[in-house]
Amino acid sequence: MRIYKVLPDLDKKRHMKIWHKALRSQWSATDLDWDRPQRITSPRLKDQMARVLTPILMGEQAALYSVSGLIPILGQRGEVESQLYLTTWAVDEARHTELFSLFYHRLDREPLPIRRFPAGYLFQSQITSDEPAEWLAGVLVSEVLAKLVLEEFRRLDLDPVLSDVSDGILLDEARHLGFNHIYVEDRFCGYWQIGEDEGKKQSEHLHARLRGVLSMVPPIFEALKSELAEMGMETDVVLEKLQQEAAWRLDKSIEAGRRVAAGQIDASDPREAARIGA
Repeated sequence: MRIYKVLPDLDKKRHMKIWHKALRSQWSATDLDWDRPQRITSPRLKDQMARVLTPILMGEQAALYSVSGLIPILGQRGEVESQLYLTTWAVDEARHTELFSLFYHRLDREPLPIRRFPAGYLFQSQITSDEPAEWLAGVLVSEVLAKLVLEEFRRLDLDPVLSDVSDGILLDEARHLGFNHIYVEDRFCGYWQIGEDEGKKQSEHLHARLRGVLSMVPPIFEALKSELAEMGMETDVVLEKLQQEAAWRLDKSIEAGRRVAAGQIDASDPREAARIGA
């Protein structure tokens, strides 16, 4: 084991605030009432739900893996405040993995194996990166997609437990998106301080990465199009919202970094970042 700094500064107050908010917001699958009667009772609907939830469970597992891998990397870079926050992000993804695993048991079904759902695996493989800003640009797509799909589950109210799961995870996703904004804003403040060329170069790089990850989403929806349509989810609308919101969030973080570097605005307050995340 290598210790990079025995006494961390912990002087990034915004990161510390969102870390403490994450600590206070933890919850457990055991907080939900899993004994409530199911609304998803027909074998056909259970089969459809098992297919639809496959990329979601796959995404939670992949996120747990990638977040856990970034925790020591942030330590090596001396970004201890962000490292602390990512420990709660990892806990969130572990909780989400447990929640959807338990819901599969509630359905008495299993997710599709990877060989029968390659689109989901290919999507997740595009997100992984050892560079935190690159990872955040990629995971932004996954987080916004999860937000939109869970909002749809909540709107459709297919099952009381699934609606409660969606409510809880949406609060977690809002924190993740808030941290994403703060981190990318900070990073781009540094880039713009180096110079306009550096800011533009890095902006183009992350936007290209975002577009690459976004391009992997339509095949997922195409593979599940009939199931989603029968449940009442308009995939074209969700895809359009995903592309617009993901690009808007990345633009907002980059532009905030530019304006902070120019002294035009103060760095985003964590409460504002959390509002952006909601």
